[in-house]
Amino acid sequence: MSKEGARASWNSTYEKGLVDVLHDNKDNPKLKGQNGWNSEGWKCITAKFNERFSLAHFTKQQLQEKDKELKSSYKAVRDSRKESWTGWNDSLCMILAEPEVWARLISAHPKVARFRKKPFPLFYSLEALYEEC
Repeated sequence: MSKEGARASWNSTYEKGLVDVLHDNKDNPKLKGQNGWNSEGWKCITAKFNERFSLAHFTKQQLQEKDKELKSSYKAVRDSRKESWTGWNDSLCMILAEPEVWARLISAHPKVARFRKKPFPLFYSLEALYEEC
């Protein structure tokens, strides 16, 4: 159970659940402003997330922090994929690169280090969420 100010205990199910709730509400103009979710939007997202995951009890701030973290990870992976000499495993959502290329990637995008040997299965969902046309 999470309390205000306490560190949230996230897992992949909760992360995917948050992304799903964000997707479910992304086209509602009442919940978004020019620069993202407004206060009413975060109240709605928090309520719907905690309704889906009744044992989580995450606060609005905890969900906002996770959204910010996911967005940052998404941008690091997106930008790293654009670098020369990197490949991409589409089914695993993993960057493919030689060790020396990884050293340059991590130097340029420190947040990508955690995905060196780990997939990022939320990549395409986050792309659809954050790359608005």
